[in-house]
Amino acid sequence: MTSELGPLFAALVLLALSTFVGIAPVVKIIKVREAKHELKQGSAGFIRSISGWAIIAFWIMATWFFATIIGDWGATGDLDGAIERSWLRLRILLKIAAALGDSD
Repeated sequence: MTSELGPLFAALVLLALSTFVGIAPVVKIIKVREAKHELKQGSAGFIRSISGWAIIAFWIMATWFFATIIGDWGATGDLDGAIERSWLRLRILLKIAAALGDSD
């Protein structure tokens, strides 16, 4: 029974933490977009206003990464194996994050 509740509890904690961490950048970007809604695409102000989206992309990637570990753990029941299998996903995510960081 306890081994079945571990992944569920971890998923709930991940949901709460990712919401707590990610809400501030999302609110900030929404406020910026609402304040500058009249800007035309291609203007310098428009480009500056979308530059903060990389933070949200990093937040989503981190949440997805930990969710895949929890999902793997829940499916196999092997936390150590799930963490070991996550290294390939981490390398892929780091390459994506580096590309996003260069473009922002």
